[in-house]
Amino acid sequence: MLRSLAVTATLVVSLLGLEGRAHACAALRAQARIDQFSCGSCSSSGEDNLETTITVVSGSALIFNGHASPTLTSLVVDLQARPTGTSLYHTVARQVLSATGTDYPPARIVQTCNGPIISGSTAGRIRLVDSNESPLTFDQVKAIPLGTTSLNFIATFAGPLPDLLPGARARVKIVSTAINTDGTHPCSIDADGNGTMDSNVKTLIFQKTVRVPTTAFLINP
Repeated sequence: MLRSLAVTATLVVSLLGLEGRAHACAALRAQARIDQFSCGSCSSSGEDNLETTITVVSGSALIFNGHASPTLTSLVVDLQARPTGTSLYHTVARQVLSATGTDYPPARIVQTCNGPIISGSTAGRIRLVDSNESPLTFDQVKAIPLGTTSLNFIATFAGPLPDLLPGARARVKIVSTAINTDGTHPCSIDADGNGTMDSNVKTLIFQKTVRVPTTAFLINP
């Protein structure tokens, strides 16, 4: 636990400077957690006396590939809150990752079988990591091998998220899109953004309910 928090805190600082039949490219399950940090020297305005709230969503999405050769084109991490007294979640911040980059701002858009998704409105990014939480590049993970693959990520949101109440439940929605799949009901879109239409595109959606921490850890770059 302490090691995980220490590694996550280090990455935060660097970031700021299916149940049933499994088809090829099928969603199995997701894991996620939320950590929050307070940083007194991370203000983008250069004023060290301004404290910045940093929300870190770390987790993994398990993808099963039976016999295809899918290529990941994008990954979206959507952070959602549920207002008190309601049962509906709404998006409070979102980061996206593709071969063209991840840092927000500027606004970035990716194409999925469910329509375009745009990043916003809190600064941050997504980093892919291995099982030891060491950073990986997009090129290192875009080819999805046979069997079950764990897409491990750390998504950082730098700024206040007042809808995430301490101790309340939040939801992490993970959206992954890949081309060259042979699963059921594929779509045809320009998933990799190269200007040509891709066929056999599959978008997988994972959702995980997590608890917002009641205490924020203090970090110093």
